[in-house]
Amino acid sequence: MKSTQIKKILLLDDDRIQKILVEKRLLKINSGIEFVYFDTPSKALDYLKSDSVDMLLVDLNLPEMTGWEFVDEVEKVSPDSVVILQSGSVENEQIQRANSDKRISEIFEKPLSESDLRSILGL
Repeated sequence: MKSTQIKKILLLDDDRIQKILVEKRLLKINSGIEFVYFDTPSKALDYLKSDSVDMLLVDLNLPEMTGWEFVDEVEKVSPDSVVILQSGSVENEQIQRANSDKRISEIFEKPLSESDLRSILGL
């Protein structure tokens, strides 16, 4: 996916430090990207029911439900969104599961570096 196609990114992560890091790095790469952040899956799903995004950056370890469960719910409200998973510790099982799930574009270990974000944006 080319970055020119990505206009709005939603980050779902209960760690506010990750929010600050991702937002700062994303806007450094492309200041034109609209960035929205939620710390709980229910708030993100409510948002997606009325607003669309081009990409979702989703933490696997969340309150209320897992990142995998969130992806199941996203499919119902925003099936065309690109989903990128992230986790503090990415294990082989998670990588295999992400690679075999057509809804998942990629999986990354946190924190996302500037080069990770450039890769995600296709730069």
